[in-house]
Amino acid sequence: MAPLSDNMPQSQYLTLDQQIQMIDVEILLLKAELAQKNQQVSQVGVYLTELKTLLSAESLSPKMQARFARLQAYYDSAQQVLQPPSAGQFHFNPKKMLALLPMSGPYSQAGQAVYQGLQDAFHEMPMPYDLEVLDTNIYDSMFEAWEWVRLYQPSFIFGPLQKSHVAELKALDLHTPVLAFNEAEKLDVRDAMRVLSPSSSTDALASLMTYLQESHAQRIVLLSDGDKKSQALVKHFEALLEQTDVLLPIQVVNVTKIDSHVDAALEQALHAQQSQGRKGWLQHTIGHRLEFEERPRQDLDVVVSFLPYRLAMQVSPLLEYYHLNALAHYWLPSELPPVNQLVTSLPYWQSTSAILPSYYAALIQKKQSSKISDSGVGIFYALGQLAAKAVVNLTQENTHVTRSELGDLSVDSEQRFHIYPDVYWLDTGVFERLTP
Repeated sequence: MAPLSDNMPQSQYLTLDQQIQMIDVEILLLKAELAQKNQQVSQVGVYLTELKTLLSAESLSPKMQARFARLQAYYDSAQQVLQPPSAGQFHFNPKKMLALLPMSGPYSQAGQAVYQGLQDAFHEMPMPYDLEVLDTNIYDSMFEAWEWVRLYQPSFIFGPLQKSHVAELKALDLHTPVLAFNEAEKLDVRDAMRVLSPSSSTDALASLMTYLQESHAQRIVLLSDGDKKSQALVKHFEALLEQTDVLLPIQVVNVTKIDSHVDAALEQALHAQQSQGRKGWLQHTIGHRLEFEERPRQDLDVVVSFLPYRLAMQVSPLLEYYHLNALAHYWLPSELPPVNQLVTSLPYWQSTSAILPSYYAALIQKKQSSKISDSGVGIFYALGQLAAKAVVNLTQENTHVTRSELGDLSVDSEQRFHIYPDVYWLDTGVFERLTP
């Protein structure tokens, strides 16, 4: 959209929707200017962030651009003067807690279960507490919800539940401690936000790294597909390799993307087709037909697949075809399949070490033993209970590991929560936990 002119009425060249949008911009500018007048630096930053999501600065009129620039200059200058945030920003206070959860709409069952778990856990603790809930489903964005939250002034926040809401809330320059229930990108230890997620890809990759080190793996092949989640796991794993200091360095010798067929991709990754070329050259040189068996590269220790289950279950049988039975295959799902689908596929898996969340593995074992399968609501109730226990344990010394049905929860020195997955052996119907 072309920049607005300060000399012409907006109605001459703006649609009704655009005029309404400019009213929203004007309101945000006024709120930011009022926050500046009251020296509320963080709130100025919140309003500037929301302004940037509505329109680019170039789309504003010259007068609005000047106001925006003055606010941005004030915020940047104030940020330099302020003391840098410390890890101590995340602290627990039960006096006025607030849960930001979907209590209506498509995620209402999960939100209600988390809230009930929080309530029951705090009710059993011998301490006074105050816990309210705000239905995130009634707001179009977390910015709108945060306007109300700011007036409520909670002492501690549980939630949000959806990943998009966590990202939106993180962008609001928070100072209220938040324990979110989904992953957040680029979360700094100095932020007031922490994450409690039983399906954290960060924790899963850390576990994978530990297992590879314990098995003395040094040369590995990574398999992925075109899915964004799969590609993100590859990038995060490679970044983790650069940060990890080990006696036996792990080297990724090949990263192969599966476009359609696993066999073709694995043949390329293992250089099996090169042996075909050597055979052809030798036959031509000596003038005799040779009996031949494909010989892939022998300098590998492990194949790691970040794949959906239908592709991952083909990897180990193909390794056996290439007579590489000794080559370990670790599978870290790019996305967890429905429990019923994985249970149905178990007879077809061969010699695979799967890195799976404890709660998910428990659902598989229940299904295998013909017990009534948990619909998933019980998992969210357990998540609420574990969240309450986790933040209370922060105030207690030497409490770093908590047992739960979601797995073992640990808290590191920077007050970050980890629920590490386990390794399970999948082989022709067998589903067994390998880690102690």
